[in-house]
Amino acid sequence: MLDIPEGIATHKRRARGIMKKLLQLLILLFIMALTPAYVSASANANEDIYRIIIDGVDIGMAAGNLLPLRDVVVHTGGTVSWNSRTQQITVRRGNRVAEITIGSTYATVNGREVNLAVPPQLAEGRTMVSLCFFADHMGLGAGHKNNRFILSTTPARQIPILTYHHILPDEVNTRFRGNPWVICTNNFAVQMRYLRDNNFYTPTLDELEAFLISGRLLPANSVMIHFDDGYYSNYVYAYPVLQRYGLRAVIFHITGDAKALGEYQPPICHNSLTMTAAVTLRIPNDVFETASHTHNLHCHVPDTTDTLLVAETRENIVTDTLNSFEFVSNHRAFAYPHGQFNDTVTEALGKQVSPWHLQ
Repeated sequence: MLDIPEGIATHKRRARGIMKKLLQLLILLFIMALTPAYVSASANANEDIYRIIIDGVDIGMAAGNLLPLRDVVVHTGGTVSWNSRTQQITVRRGNRVAEITIGSTYATVNGREVNLAVPPQLAEGRTMVSLCFFADHMGLGAGHKNNRFILSTTPARQIPILTYHHILPDEVNTRFRGNPWVICTNNFAVQMRYLRDNNFYTPTLDELEAFLISGRLLPANSVMIHFDDGYYSNYVYAYPVLQRYGLRAVIFHITGDAKALGEYQPPICHNSLTMTAAVTLRIPNDVFETASHTHNLHCHVPDTTDTLLVAETRENIVTDTLNSFEFVSNHRAFAYPHGQFNDTVTEALGKQVSPWHLQ
Protein backbone atom coordinates (compact mmCIF):
# COMPACT_ATOMS: atom_id res chain seq x y z
CA MET A 1 0.00 0.00 0.00
CA LEU A 2 1.34 3.43 -0.93
CA ASP A 3 2.40 5.46 2.13
CA ILE A 4 1.03 9.03 1.70
CA PRO A 5 2.63 11.70 3.90
CA GLU A 6 0.27 13.20 6.50
CA GLY A 7 0.52 16.74 5.07
CA ILE A 8 -0.49 15.59 1.61
CA ALA A 9 -3.30 13.42 3.00
CA THR A 10 -4.67 16.34 5.02
CA HIS A 11 -4.52 18.58 1.96
CA LYS A 12 -6.43 16.01 -0.10
CA ARG A 13 -9.08 15.66 2.59
CA ARG A 14 -9.51 19.43 2.64
CA ALA A 15 -9.68 19.51 -1.14
CA ARG A 16 -12.35 16.83 -1.14
CA GLY A 17 -14.30 18.78 1.48
CA ILE A 18 -14.08 21.96 -0.57
CA MET A 19 -15.18 20.12 -3.73
CA LYS A 20 -18.13 18.61 -1.87
CA LYS A 21 -19.22 22.03 -0.62
CA LEU A 22 -18.83 23.50 -4.11
CA LEU A 23 -20.96 20.70 -5.54
CA GLN A 24 -23.64 21.30 -2.89
CA LEU A 25 -23.57 25.02 -3.70
CA LEU A 26 -23.93 24.37 -7.42
CA ILE A 27 -26.90 22.07 -6.78
CA LEU A 28 -28.48 24.73 -4.56
CA LEU A 29 -27.95 27.43 -7.18
CA PHE A 30 -29.45 25.14 -9.85
CA ILE A 31 -32.55 24.56 -7.74
CA MET A 32 -32.85 28.27 -7.01
CA ALA A 33 -32.63 29.03 -10.72
CA LEU A 34 -35.57 26.72 -11.36
CA THR A 35 -37.60 27.83 -8.38
CA PRO A 36 -39.02 31.22 -9.46
CA ALA A 37 -40.93 29.89 -12.48
CA TYR A 38 -42.19 26.89 -10.53
CA VAL A 39 -43.21 28.95 -7.52
CA SER A 40 -44.90 31.50 -9.75
CA ALA A 41 -46.89 28.82 -11.53
CA SER A 42 -47.79 27.15 -8.24
CA ALA A 43 -48.78 30.45 -6.68
CA ASN A 44 -51.08 31.27 -9.56
CA ALA A 45 -52.68 27.84 -9.32
CA ASN A 46 -53.12 28.07 -5.55
CA GLU A 47 -54.36 31.65 -5.47
CA ASP A 48 -57.16 30.83 -7.94
CA ILE A 49 -56.92 34.21 -9.64
CA TYR A 50 -59.85 34.57 -12.03
CA ARG A 51 -60.59 37.62 -14.17
CA ILE A 52 -64.15 38.79 -14.75
CA ILE A 53 -64.92 39.79 -18.35
CA ILE A 54 -68.23 41.55 -19.06
CA ASP A 55 -69.05 42.31 -22.69
CA GLY A 56 -65.35 42.05 -23.51
CA VAL A 57 -64.23 44.41 -20.70
CA ASP A 58 -62.10 43.19 -17.79
CA ILE A 59 -63.72 44.54 -14.60
CA GLY A 60 -61.44 42.90 -12.04
CA MET A 61 -60.79 39.71 -10.14
CA ALA A 62 -63.00 37.03 -8.64
CA ALA A 63 -62.24 35.01 -5.53
CA GLY A 64 -61.82 31.40 -6.56
CA ASN A 65 -65.07 30.16 -8.07
CA LEU A 66 -67.18 32.98 -6.63
CA LEU A 67 -67.86 36.41 -8.11
CA PRO A 68 -68.53 39.71 -6.29
CA LEU A 69 -72.28 40.21 -6.64
CA ARG A 70 -72.38 44.01 -6.49
CA ASP A 71 -69.54 44.51 -9.00
CA VAL A 72 -71.18 42.32 -11.62
CA VAL A 73 -74.72 43.62 -11.10
CA VAL A 74 -73.72 47.30 -11.17
CA HIS A 75 -71.58 46.78 -14.31
CA THR A 76 -74.58 45.20 -16.03
CA GLY A 77 -77.06 47.95 -15.16
CA GLY A 78 -78.59 46.58 -11.97
CA THR A 79 -78.73 47.49 -8.27
CA VAL A 80 -78.03 45.66 -5.02
CA SER A 81 -79.40 46.49 -1.56
CA TRP A 82 -78.33 44.86 1.71
CA ASN A 83 -80.25 44.25 4.95
CA SER A 84 -77.65 43.70 7.67
CA ARG A 85 -80.27 42.57 10.19
CA THR A 86 -81.68 39.73 8.09
CA GLN A 87 -78.49 39.11 6.06
CA GLN A 88 -80.71 39.36 2.99
CA ILE A 89 -79.77 40.90 -0.35
CA THR A 90 -82.18 42.27 -2.95
CA VAL A 91 -80.86 42.22 -6.51
CA ARG A 92 -82.65 44.14 -9.26
CA ARG A 93 -81.68 43.90 -12.91
CA GLY A 94 -84.07 44.63 -15.75
CA ASN A 95 -87.37 42.91 -15.02
CA ARG A 96 -85.81 40.51 -12.51
CA VAL A 97 -85.83 40.85 -8.74
CA ALA A 98 -83.98 38.28 -6.68
CA GLU A 99 -84.02 37.92 -2.89
CA ILE A 100 -81.07 35.93 -1.58
CA THR A 101 -79.70 35.27 1.91
CA ILE A 102 -76.11 34.73 3.00
CA GLY A 103 -75.42 31.04 3.60
CA SER A 104 -78.75 29.83 2.22
CA THR A 105 -79.58 28.02 -1.01
CA TYR A 106 -83.18 29.22 -0.73
CA ALA A 107 -84.01 32.29 -2.80
CA THR A 108 -86.82 33.92 -4.70
CA VAL A 109 -86.75 35.38 -8.21
CA ASN A 110 -89.75 37.53 -9.12
CA GLY A 111 -91.56 35.95 -6.19
CA ARG A 112 -90.89 32.39 -7.34
CA GLU A 113 -88.96 30.06 -5.03
CA VAL A 114 -85.69 28.73 -6.45
CA ASN A 115 -82.76 26.72 -5.14
CA LEU A 116 -79.27 28.10 -5.66
CA ALA A 117 -76.53 25.67 -6.63
CA VAL A 118 -74.11 27.49 -4.29
CA PRO A 119 -75.22 29.60 -1.29
CA PRO A 120 -74.09 33.25 -1.25
CA GLN A 121 -71.11 33.94 0.99
CA LEU A 122 -69.49 36.94 2.65
CA ALA A 123 -65.79 37.55 1.92
CA GLU A 124 -64.08 40.70 3.21
CA GLY A 125 -67.40 42.49 3.44
CA ARG A 126 -68.50 41.55 -0.08
CA THR A 127 -71.31 39.22 -1.12
CA MET A 128 -69.97 36.46 -3.35
CA VAL A 129 -72.10 34.24 -5.61
CA SER A 130 -71.47 31.55 -8.20
CA LEU A 131 -71.33 32.12 -11.95
CA CYS A 132 -74.52 30.13 -12.54
CA PHE A 133 -76.50 32.58 -10.37
CA PHE A 134 -76.14 35.20 -13.10
CA ALA A 135 -76.97 32.79 -15.95
CA ASP A 136 -79.87 31.07 -14.21
CA HIS A 137 -81.50 34.01 -12.45
CA MET A 138 -80.16 37.38 -13.66
CA GLY A 139 -80.49 37.03 -17.44
CA LEU A 140 -76.76 37.20 -18.18
CA GLY A 141 -74.99 34.94 -20.62
CA ALA A 142 -72.20 33.26 -18.67
CA GLY A 143 -69.25 30.96 -19.34
CA HIS A 144 -65.87 30.00 -17.94
CA LYS A 145 -62.55 29.45 -19.72
CA ASN A 146 -58.86 29.71 -18.82
CA ASN A 147 -59.28 31.41 -15.44
CA ARG A 148 -61.77 33.86 -16.90
CA PHE A 149 -65.42 34.30 -16.03
CA ILE A 150 -67.12 35.59 -19.17
CA LEU A 151 -70.47 37.36 -18.91
CA SER A 152 -72.63 39.04 -21.51
CA THR A 153 -75.56 41.43 -21.10
CA THR A 154 -76.93 40.08 -24.40
CA PRO A 155 -76.92 36.28 -24.15
CA ALA A 156 -76.52 34.08 -27.21
CA ARG A 157 -79.82 33.32 -28.94
CA GLN A 158 -78.35 30.49 -31.00
CA ILE A 159 -75.05 28.62 -31.16
CA PRO A 160 -73.54 28.19 -34.65
CA ILE A 161 -71.27 25.21 -35.22
CA LEU A 162 -68.15 25.44 -37.39
CA THR A 163 -67.37 21.98 -38.74
CA TYR A 164 -63.97 20.86 -40.01
CA HIS A 165 -62.47 17.56 -41.05
CA HIS A 166 -58.87 17.34 -42.30
CA ILE A 167 -56.25 20.10 -41.96
CA LEU A 168 -52.89 20.34 -43.75
CA PRO A 169 -50.22 22.95 -44.54
CA ASP A 170 -50.81 24.16 -48.08
CA GLU A 171 -47.22 23.45 -49.15
CA VAL A 172 -47.54 19.70 -48.45
CA ASN A 173 -51.13 19.28 -49.62
CA THR A 174 -50.86 17.76 -53.07
CA ARG A 175 -53.42 14.95 -53.03
CA PHE A 176 -56.29 16.87 -51.36
CA ARG A 177 -55.85 20.26 -53.00
CA GLY A 178 -59.29 21.60 -53.96
CA ASN A 179 -61.08 19.19 -51.62
CA PRO A 180 -63.70 21.25 -49.74
CA TRP A 181 -63.32 19.03 -46.65
CA VAL A 182 -59.64 19.89 -46.25
CA ILE A 183 -58.55 23.30 -44.95
CA CYS A 184 -55.02 24.65 -45.01
CA THR A 185 -53.42 25.53 -41.69
CA ASN A 186 -52.95 29.21 -42.58
CA ASN A 187 -56.63 29.71 -43.38
CA PHE A 188 -57.61 27.85 -40.24
CA ALA A 189 -55.31 30.08 -38.16
CA VAL A 190 -56.83 33.21 -39.71
CA GLN A 191 -60.34 32.02 -38.82
CA MET A 192 -59.39 31.12 -35.24
CA ARG A 193 -57.59 34.43 -34.75
CA TYR A 194 -60.75 36.21 -35.90
CA LEU A 195 -62.75 34.35 -33.25
CA ARG A 196 -60.25 35.31 -30.56
CA ASP A 197 -59.98 38.95 -31.64
CA ASN A 198 -63.77 39.35 -31.66
CA ASN A 199 -64.35 37.81 -28.21
CA PHE A 200 -66.03 34.62 -29.38
CA TYR A 201 -66.71 32.08 -26.66
CA THR A 202 -66.36 28.33 -27.30
CA PRO A 203 -68.68 26.39 -24.96
CA THR A 204 -68.11 22.86 -23.76
CA LEU A 205 -70.49 20.11 -24.81
CA ASP A 206 -72.02 20.20 -21.33
CA GLU A 207 -72.67 23.92 -21.74
CA LEU A 208 -74.18 23.37 -25.17
CA GLU A 209 -76.43 20.65 -23.76
CA ALA A 210 -77.55 22.97 -20.94
CA PHE A 211 -78.29 25.67 -23.53
CA LEU A 212 -80.33 23.32 -25.72
CA ILE A 213 -82.11 21.30 -23.04
CA SER A 214 -82.57 23.54 -20.02
CA GLY A 215 -82.20 27.02 -21.50
CA ARG A 216 -78.90 27.95 -19.80
CA LEU A 217 -77.79 31.39 -21.01
CA LEU A 218 -74.38 31.52 -22.69
CA PRO A 219 -72.29 34.55 -23.67
CA ALA A 220 -72.97 36.41 -26.88
CA ASN A 221 -70.75 35.31 -29.76
CA SER A 222 -70.77 31.70 -28.59
CA VAL A 223 -69.67 29.25 -31.28
CA MET A 224 -68.86 25.54 -31.30
CA ILE A 225 -65.83 24.23 -33.22
CA HIS A 226 -66.22 20.62 -34.34
CA PHE A 227 -64.00 18.17 -36.20
CA ASP A 228 -65.56 15.07 -37.75
CA ASP A 229 -64.03 11.61 -38.21
CA GLY A 230 -60.92 11.91 -36.01
CA TYR A 231 -57.99 12.55 -38.31
CA TYR A 232 -54.61 12.79 -36.64
CA SER A 233 -54.06 16.11 -38.42
CA ASN A 234 -56.49 17.65 -35.92
CA TYR A 235 -53.97 17.01 -33.14
CA VAL A 236 -50.86 17.84 -35.17
CA TYR A 237 -52.02 21.04 -36.89
CA ALA A 238 -55.29 22.29 -35.36
CA TYR A 239 -54.43 21.77 -31.69
CA PRO A 240 -51.54 24.28 -31.47
CA VAL A 241 -53.61 26.96 -33.25
CA LEU A 242 -56.59 26.46 -30.95
CA GLN A 243 -54.36 26.44 -27.89
CA ARG A 244 -52.62 29.64 -28.99
CA TYR A 245 -55.93 31.49 -29.25
CA GLY A 246 -57.51 30.01 -26.13
CA LEU A 247 -60.29 28.17 -27.96
CA ARG A 248 -61.96 24.82 -27.28
CA ALA A 249 -63.16 22.25 -29.80
CA VAL A 250 -64.76 18.83 -30.09
CA ILE A 251 -63.59 15.89 -32.20
CA PHE A 252 -66.23 13.33 -33.14
CA HIS A 253 -64.19 10.16 -33.64
CA ILE A 254 -64.90 7.06 -35.68
CA THR A 255 -63.58 5.01 -32.80
CA GLY A 256 -63.28 1.71 -34.64
CA ASP A 257 -60.30 3.26 -36.46
CA ALA A 258 -58.78 4.33 -33.14
CA LYS A 259 -59.18 0.81 -31.74
CA ALA A 260 -57.64 -0.76 -34.85
CA LEU A 261 -54.49 1.37 -34.43
CA GLY A 262 -54.40 0.68 -30.71
CA GLU A 263 -51.13 1.56 -28.99
CA TYR A 264 -49.36 2.71 -32.15
CA GLN A 265 -49.91 6.21 -33.46
CA PRO A 266 -48.67 6.37 -37.07
CA PRO A 267 -46.91 9.62 -38.00
CA ILE A 268 -49.02 11.87 -40.15
CA CYS A 269 -48.88 11.14 -43.88
CA HIS A 270 -49.72 14.07 -46.13
CA ASN A 271 -50.84 11.89 -49.04
CA SER A 272 -53.32 9.75 -47.11
CA LEU A 273 -55.76 10.05 -44.22
CA THR A 274 -53.94 9.23 -40.99
CA MET A 275 -56.43 8.43 -38.23
CA THR A 276 -55.99 9.03 -34.51
CA ALA A 277 -54.99 5.98 -32.49
CA ALA A 278 -56.48 4.92 -29.17
CA VAL A 279 -53.19 5.71 -27.43
CA THR A 280 -53.47 9.36 -28.53
CA LEU A 281 -57.07 9.63 -27.37
CA ARG A 282 -55.95 8.77 -23.83
CA ILE A 283 -53.57 11.72 -23.62
CA PRO A 284 -55.23 14.59 -21.69
CA ASN A 285 -55.22 17.98 -23.36
CA ASP A 286 -56.63 21.43 -22.71
CA VAL A 287 -58.36 21.96 -26.07
CA PHE A 288 -60.29 18.94 -27.31
CA GLU A 289 -63.28 17.09 -25.97
CA THR A 290 -63.99 13.83 -27.75
CA ALA A 291 -67.34 12.27 -28.66
CA SER A 292 -68.71 9.53 -30.88
CA HIS A 293 -69.17 9.50 -34.64
CA THR A 294 -70.01 5.75 -34.34
CA HIS A 295 -67.62 2.90 -33.75
CA ASN A 296 -68.00 0.94 -36.99
CA LEU A 297 -71.19 2.33 -38.60
CA HIS A 298 -69.86 5.35 -40.49
CA CYS A 299 -69.46 3.82 -43.96
CA HIS A 300 -72.12 3.52 -46.63
CA VAL A 301 -74.05 0.36 -47.33
CA PRO A 302 -72.65 -0.99 -50.63
CA ASP A 303 -74.37 0.39 -53.73
CA THR A 304 -76.48 2.85 -51.71
CA THR A 305 -76.14 6.31 -50.20
CA ASP A 306 -77.33 5.04 -46.80
CA THR A 307 -74.88 4.78 -43.94
CA LEU A 308 -74.54 1.58 -41.97
CA LEU A 309 -75.97 3.47 -38.99
CA VAL A 310 -79.43 3.95 -40.53
CA ALA A 311 -79.47 0.36 -41.83
CA GLU A 312 -78.84 -1.26 -38.44
CA THR A 313 -81.20 -2.52 -35.75
CA ARG A 314 -81.70 -0.61 -32.52
CA GLU A 315 -79.81 -3.28 -30.56
CA ASN A 316 -76.77 -3.13 -32.87
CA ILE A 317 -76.74 0.66 -32.77
CA VAL A 318 -76.72 0.62 -28.97
CA THR A 319 -73.90 -1.94 -28.93
CA ASP A 320 -71.86 0.01 -31.46
CA THR A 321 -72.30 3.26 -29.53
CA LEU A 322 -71.37 1.71 -26.20
CA ASN A 323 -68.23 0.31 -27.85
CA SER A 324 -67.46 3.80 -29.11
CA PHE A 325 -67.89 5.30 -25.64
CA GLU A 326 -64.90 3.30 -24.41
CA PHE A 327 -62.65 5.69 -26.37
CA VAL A 328 -64.22 9.15 -25.97
CA SER A 329 -64.63 11.57 -23.08
CA ASN A 330 -68.23 12.71 -23.64
CA HIS A 331 -71.03 10.14 -23.63
CA ARG A 332 -73.93 12.53 -24.11
CA ALA A 333 -73.27 13.87 -27.60
CA PHE A 334 -73.26 12.03 -30.92
CA ALA A 335 -72.68 13.16 -34.52
CA TYR A 336 -74.65 11.34 -37.21
CA PRO A 337 -72.43 10.17 -40.10
CA HIS A 338 -73.28 12.25 -43.18
CA GLY A 339 -76.16 13.75 -41.16
CA GLN A 340 -78.27 10.61 -41.66
CA PHE A 341 -80.65 9.32 -38.99
CA ASN A 342 -84.08 7.74 -38.68
CA ASP A 343 -86.51 6.79 -35.93
CA THR A 344 -84.53 3.66 -35.08
CA VAL A 345 -81.34 5.65 -34.63
CA THR A 346 -82.93 8.37 -32.47
CA GLU A 347 -84.72 5.76 -30.36
CA ALA A 348 -81.50 3.81 -29.81
CA LEU A 349 -79.51 6.91 -28.88
CA GLY A 350 -82.25 8.82 -27.09
CA LYS A 351 -83.61 6.08 -24.89
CA GLN A 352 -80.67 3.78 -24.41
CA VAL A 353 -77.54 5.86 -24.63
CA SER A 354 -77.78 9.63 -24.89
CA PRO A 355 -80.46 12.31 -24.47
CA TRP A 356 -79.32 14.53 -27.32
CA HIS A 357 -77.48 14.34 -30.63
CA LEU A 358 -75.85 16.51 -33.26
CA GLN A 359 -76.53 16.22 -36.96
